Amino acid sequence: MKYVLSLALLLFFSTPMQAQTLSVETMTDIAISRALINDKRNTALAFNMSFTDEERDAFWPLYRKYREAMSNVGSRKLDVIIDYAEHYKNMTQDKARDLLDRHMIYEEQALKVKQLYIKKFRHILPNTKVTRLFQLENRMDDAIAMKLAEGIPLME
Repeated sequence: MKYVLSLALLLFFSTPMQAQTLSVETMTDIAISRALINDKRNTALAFNMSFTDEERDAFWPLYRKYREAMSNVGSRKLDVIIDYAEHYKNMTQDKARDLLDRHMIYEEQALKVKQLYIKKFRHILPNTKVTRLFQLENRMDDAIAMKLAEGIPLME
């Protein structure tokens, strides 16, 4: 359980957590991890996107708002992972249903945020760049999800 929880905390850098469930040391580790991974995400985008000066000036403030919105939604996913880790050994049918239902709520909300921000990005970027942006976002999110999946055992 500790491995799953540690992996979840480190990988979900952009997900705010409730302070009462984590130690100060863990919160510090999360803050450092968030900063490092956000820097890597920003660097990857800067390297892979070719912005004009006007696009760049409009993009970064909107992108920060997008990542904040995704972070707020992402807290639900992390809560589910933590809850799963805490109940893994003593899973009940009701808890399994609850976890899956909560995961689906996260998925729905994440999709809504992406759809909202695609519209916003289309106001400042050409469609080819918006598509490239979300291809890069999906690749980064998929890489995090794959690493996370490696550390989460299947339900018995």
